[in-house]
Amino acid sequence: MFSSTLAIHATAIIHPTAVIGENVTIGPFSIIEEGVKIGDGCQIGSHVHIGSHTQLGKNNQIFQGAIIGAVPQDKSCKNGGDRLIIGDNNTIREYVTISKGTHKSDGITRVGDGNLLMNYVHIGHDAILGNHIVIANSAQLAGHVEIEDCVFIGGQVCILQFCKIGKLSMVGGMSGVSQDIVPYSFANGERGDICGVNIIGLRNEGVSRDEVKIIKEIHSILFRQKLSLAKSIEAINALPSSECKHHTLQFINKSTQGIARMNDKVHSS
Repeated sequence: MFSSTLAIHATAIIHPTAVIGENVTIGPFSIIEEGVKIGDGCQIGSHVHIGSHTQLGKNNQIFQGAIIGAVPQDKSCKNGGDRLIIGDNNTIREYVTISKGTHKSDGITRVGDGNLLMNYVHIGHDAILGNHIVIANSAQLAGHVEIEDCVFIGGQVCILQFCKIGKLSMVGGMSGVSQDIVPYSFANGERGDICGVNIIGLRNEGVSRDEVKIIKEIHSILFRQKLSLAKSIEAINALPSSECKHHTLQFINKSTQGIARMNDKVHSS
């Protein structure tokens, strides 16, 4: 179903069941498969492949060569994958790949609003991305990874399946993440060790000084006092009431991979 205000190149191939919104452009040699929904104002570049049952919100930009809604890279997935849902105002640069969800979760890979995915980024099946995330070139996210809002992921970062990256965190380039990164942290290195608080990110988002003070106290408890996790949670609970405190505790309680720790060299500095 096409609207009357489209700019579709003659070489594009679009399945008759695809639903295309107003003011959408689709470039040369792009392929839009069965059951795709593309919201108003989206710009689809050349040689883009949008797999079946992918849903795009409004005003997304997808650059040339991206493969959106690909079959999951999972040997146990026999049905070609389920769905991919992408929100509004995302920028998806050249050769990004995003897989659909599988039957192992709710069947949906989700990408929120206002995200920037740079060249060659891979988002695995069943991943959940929040809003206003920046993922730099060639970063690789395995299946079931969860990224909360306002996170920055550096170039060539690899994130192991099921890991979670907390809100307003930053992961340095070429890091390997195999455990959950608590919110408001800066993580770096081949094991994704915690290096401190993401002060620049907090300032950029206008987090208050009082909240930043609480975050620093939480980091001291978790990473510098060498307490058990249970004792750390008790100590954090004793801190003054805070939105950041509540969110951090919530994140720790839902962690399945264990939380990343501070490298001893960082701890002793």
